[in-house]
Amino acid sequence: MRRMDLQIMIFLIMIFFLHAASQGQISPWPRFRQNKQNTGLSPYTGPVTPTLQWTYQTNDAVASSAAIGPDGTIYVGSGYTPDATDSALYAINPDGTLKWKFKTGSGVFSSPAIGPDSAIHFGSWDRSYYVLEDSVTYAKLRVKNELSWAVMSSPLVLDNGDAYMGCLNFRLYAFNPAGDIKWEIITGWCVFSSPAITDDNIIYVGSKDHNLYSITDNGDDYTIHWEHPFGEFFDGHLADASPAVGEDGTIYIGTDPYGAANQTPVPIDTSFFAVNPDGSRKWAFATNDGVETSPGIGPDGTIYFGSYDSTVYAVTDGGSEGILKWSYKTGGVVDASPTIGADGTIYIGSRDSTLYAFNPDGSIRWIYEAGGGIESSVTIAGNGTIYFGCFDGKVYALGNPEPDVGAVLIDMPSEISAGETIQPVVIVRNYRTTPQTFEVFINIEQGGETVHSDQIMVSDNDGGKEFRAFFSPWIPDPDLGLQYDITTYTVLVSDNNLINDSAFYQVLSVEGEPGVCGDPNGDGNVNILDIVFLIEYKYKSGPAPYPFNTSDVNSDGNINILDIVYLLDFKYKDGSDPFCL
Repeated sequence: MRRMDLQIMIFLIMIFFLHAASQGQISPWPRFRQNKQNTGLSPYTGPVTPTLQWTYQTNDAVASSAAIGPDGTIYVGSGYTPDATDSALYAINPDGTLKWKFKTGSGVFSSPAIGPDSAIHFGSWDRSYYVLEDSVTYAKLRVKNELSWAVMSSPLVLDNGDAYMGCLNFRLYAFNPAGDIKWEIITGWCVFSSPAITDDNIIYVGSKDHNLYSITDNGDDYTIHWEHPFGEFFDGHLADASPAVGEDGTIYIGTDPYGAANQTPVPIDTSFFAVNPDGSRKWAFATNDGVETSPGIGPDGTIYFGSYDSTVYAVTDGGSEGILKWSYKTGGVVDASPTIGADGTIYIGSRDSTLYAFNPDGSIRWIYEAGGGIESSVTIAGNGTIYFGCFDGKVYALGNPEPDVGAVLIDMPSEISAGETIQPVVIVRNYRTTPQTFEVFINIEQGGETVHSDQIMVSDNDGGKEFRAFFSPWIPDPDLGLQYDITTYTVLVSDNNLINDSAFYQVLSVEGEPGVCGDPNGDGNVNILDIVFLIEYKYKSGPAPYPFNTSDVNSDGNINILDIVYLLDFKYKDGSDPFCL
């Protein structure tokens, strides 16, 4: 190892980090209802006020809900009936241009899902389960598994590549990563519902046979733990909606009296249910008509859903009952499912051709008038753009009217060593689609007086990307027990979204152990991990060393490539010992 050329070693380490960075892309919205629990809760926020970025015109109604690939590509189906005039899955670039179009034999109501290898899974009215690969200019067919009846369910794809999907042939299917059927469960009627799964791998799915099913995948077969009945056949409690799973394991699902061929809808007085993980009824909530919408669960646990009675409901789980928090009457049937932004905003469409954005208290944040009814659910991209389909055949992209940047967090320990040099670090984000240049400020106060402040310019930060802002080093007072108030804020002249521009944090000075010179990662050893830590800090926006001076191993007052070379020379070329001031 001591004979290895120093430059080769640096090159190999840098290649390692570039490769690692390329492996970390994830989809901001990989499937119908966003996550495997079907909560509809996004880690991102949508637009503060809606501005049309673009529309893409298909040739039939779009009831499918879009999925977003790791590179930002929007995938959505067109033609939601068996006799659709445009039966296809579309791939649309983030700028609204067509990437490619994959034709199917009949309409695509099913919402696509992105697999762990970025493959696109969906079903169709042509009685098939598809898996496609995005080859940039065209879709490459990987799997077409022909079933015995149409598919309206949206697939659930796990990290191991297994997938679950309902079918109108009364079945829930489990597929292996190759697209072959592992097993199938025959229910008492059609399965429109899209399955959810818990962290302990319990699968929940509804059926038109009025039941909610609890299932475990055993590999080559399955176990049905229980079936929870919502009514008798046919009394109007069809479980077409997809279940959502709360943090405590409660399963929430709606029922409706519609969708049965040659059957007149049956009046019902109870349409929404909460079921315990053991299959017992927790509570039922009455609406004035059926609930086909799949519920969303907000950050505070509030459950949101729409109804055929044209109303959006917000309900809290009171343990033994569902308690109405608020409701809002729209001008048409609400069979779209709600999406919740990270800030708690609820987005839901109605057949009255309107997309509604509600604040968590039920007040309207904004409304957007589309060109037709909306059954498609909103998806939220990492840059804050929202997408939805419409019965006018268009896919809509709405964003903020002006560029928006914000402070994500102050990345510092809650306790700092008194008298030790600290480098303040702030993570900021450009939420928009185009590069932005803006300023970031930091101010540190103790007892109401500023003890340190700094500002930096962030130039051309890419759209949707985070940036670690490193400010000038700060040396806290040597006295112990002092509390410091740290405020950071971003400044962009054209930014109209001010709610996320600042962040606040408090740290406490304590008696600290002196750092080891050459040990920037603080594990008490000087080794290759410290060299990797410094490379990540300097060139990959990694965390700052703490204490700060442990990285200036050549004592020239700077932390740069010379310190990395110095440590490599020390460890592998018999160089001088690290020396920190």
